[in-house]
Amino acid sequence: MRIIRSLMEKATIYRALSAPAALVGGLASLAGAGFILAFEHRDGGTAIPSATFMEIWTVVFTVTAAVSLFLIRRDAERRGEPFLSVGFRSAMRAMLPAMLVAGVLTIAAFLRDAVVTQVPFWITFYGLALIGMSHFAPRSILAMGWAFLLVGTATLIGMLQPLLIPLVPRPTDLAAVLMGATFGLFHLVYAACTWPPKAKA
Repeated sequence: MRIIRSLMEKATIYRALSAPAALVGGLASLAGAGFILAFEHRDGGTAIPSATFMEIWTVVFTVTAAVSLFLIRRDAERRGEPFLSVGFRSAMRAMLPAMLVAGVLTIAAFLRDAVVTQVPFWITFYGLALIGMSHFAPRSILAMGWAFLLVGTATLIGMLQPLLIPLVPRPTDLAAVLMGATFGLFHLVYAACTWPPKAKA
């Protein structure tokens, strides 16, 4: 009961911490997507290499994860609690299955020089990871998880491509737009909706 009560008490704090991290992640994702689109359309440029596509999103993920960990660590220090708290470890274990499968699929695709094809899986499994940790986070996390899951699944079964391909026919363009729309815009909307209010003077 003590652990459950502690997790419930930290839900509001988790929301306050994740909003700034979501802002950084959203902006970084939009920057990554924008760079890819600009690169491919400069003077009729060719498609960005698969390895470069992978490198760009690895940087985006690393920056976002680093900011998230920094905020969690700072709050743990302020509260006088260990960084690897019960709540943190529980949330990571809940996310691990989905993230592990996504990682294995990405490595396999990278070896086949087909990383671009993994974007729908990234979106889907990230949604599953967020839904998996919903017991340790506020309902806003669950809502965002379902948004990712629905868009990822719709892309996997081919529902969104007919709408987007006329606008972005090149596979890497389509992948960049999907990443920007989900990891970019979804995170920005989440940050705007959950940003902690300013303390009254």
